[in-house]
Amino acid sequence: MHINPDYFLETPNGRIYTPERNNHAWQQCYLALKKAIQSGQFNKVYLLIGCQASGKTSWAKQQLKVDSKAIIFDAILVKSSERKKVIDIIKQSGMEYIAVYFQTELSTCLERNLLRPADEIVDQSALHNVFNALEKPTLNEGFTQIIIV
Repeated sequence: MHINPDYFLETPNGRIYTPERNNHAWQQCYLALKKAIQSGQFNKVYLLIGCQASGKTSWAKQQLKVDSKAIIFDAILVKSSERKKVIDIIKQSGMEYIAVYFQTELSTCLERNLLRPADEIVDQSALHNVFNALEKPTLNEGFTQIIIV
């Protein structure tokens, strides 16, 4: 299962972002995560951590081909404080959760960003801000493993 807040921003006319829609998208992600965990169909959660256009969604799609029992929570999850809500939901289940940290160069993210469809392009200043604010995940957050991509 692939959970991504961007999916909840999609409309028939493309992706539309407003602060209100973004907040609703995150609430939908938390709900989807809870339901997936409760379904009993999955055995682990990957939390994807990295800048926009760092390769998270591409990695998620490939990983699901080889690990169909995984939940992949695909969001920037910049700071440990932002990851905490997702981790708290997972901890209640006792399910294993793994960090996947994308160390993609900023220049690569900027180039990839420009190749996206128009409604998916992230403002360059926002992309710079996220890149500069990224906190590496640590085992102290409870991850059983940290994968560096």
